[in-house]
Amino acid sequence: MSALTANVALISDTPVVDFSQISAVAAALQKQVTRDFGPIWEVDATVGAFDTLESVPVDYWPVIVRDDIHQPGAAGFHTDDNGQPFSLVQADDNWALTASHEVLEMLADPFGGRTIAGSPPPEAPDPVSGFDRVVYLVEVCDPCEDAQFAYSANGVTVSDFITPDYYNPTVSQGIQYSFGGNIEAPHTVLEGGYVSFGNPVDNHWYQIIVRDGQPQLRDLGVISSTDGKSLREWVDQRVREARMNEYYRIKPAMTKAVKEWPLSKTSIARAKTLRNYMKKLA
Repeated sequence: MSALTANVALISDTPVVDFSQISAVAAALQKQVTRDFGPIWEVDATVGAFDTLESVPVDYWPVIVRDDIHQPGAAGFHTDDNGQPFSLVQADDNWALTASHEVLEMLADPFGGRTIAGSPPPEAPDPVSGFDRVVYLVEVCDPCEDAQFAYSANGVTVSDFITPDYYNPTVSQGIQYSFGGNIEAPHTVLEGGYVSFGNPVDNHWYQIIVRDGQPQLRDLGVISSTDGKSLREWVDQRVREARMNEYYRIKPAMTKAVKEWPLSKTSIARAKTLRNYMKKLA
């Protein structure tokens, strides 16, 4: 585990996601980080629920759920004026899954610039297939981000994520390339996912995306300057520009009619047992 503990704050900035829902999801994400993600990625972190943005301590990294995040995307990673990370999550029906995605990626790469060298993705067409080496942007949920590969923590749907072995040069038997076992070989991308990488020779960046079972190459261009943005912010911006005519990762915002968070039957039964027991203590 790392020497310093990272602290993440989950906050709602919309009336359709109330504090009880924020608390339930924060508890699920804490379990995911402590039980699943932290031991694999050597991260020590807390995930806390806060009722307002004003109540978040200054050393916490906020993940803020909003009705409109003012950009075409289900979530957005940013750094503030002090270079500290924060993330915005669209308040749609899958906001908990998106929050899990953003929290894990924030913990693996808080400042949006971590890269790991490796061989090109096996699905890559020309010219990428001819590269000797590429540098991958570490985005731990993107290759397996689609909801079909998610799993449950405390009854909350959370994101699958790659392991460090994802960046190994060759396939090895018995190696776990994603936590859920959905990825079976290094550098590969599942349906609905993507991976971002650059050619270190000329700093030209690309993505492999998979749609309807077919890998596609997206050319993001050469980085001459990020204009003070992190590499991850630069990549996200180029993707939005490339897909400006599409509804890129946009989902409709939640309404009050669907705001109620489902309660676990086992949790309800346990609560009933505890309430009955407390009555006996009175």
